[in-house]
Amino acid sequence: MFASVLKQTSRGLLGGSRIAIQTQPTTTLLSSSVLSTTTPSIQSPLQSVIGLMQRRFKSLGNTYQPSTLRRKRKFGFLARLRDRNGKKVLAKRKSKGRWLLTH
Repeated sequence: MFASVLKQTSRGLLGGSRIAIQTQPTTTLLSSSVLSTTTPSIQSPLQSVIGLMQRRFKSLGNTYQPSTLRRKRKFGFLARLRDRNGKKVLAKRKSKGRWLLTH
């Protein structure tokens, strides 16, 4: 008779998530007198608690984890000396008068 569509929306960082149920009428011979039925947004206490718990353990801003050893191996002075292009980088930076040639 009616097809239900679940749509999840969020209110922001501090608000919980809510699930809105939208119904769309289908035209059949038996239900031609019923035009449309809509249900309001339903948010049970269980859904709000689950929404808060999902946000509680989400980590933000942890994509860059610096490692000094990796940085020195890749961009350090000795790494530049080993490579032909690295020597070019050192020479160019030295000719420009850079205070720091590498990491």
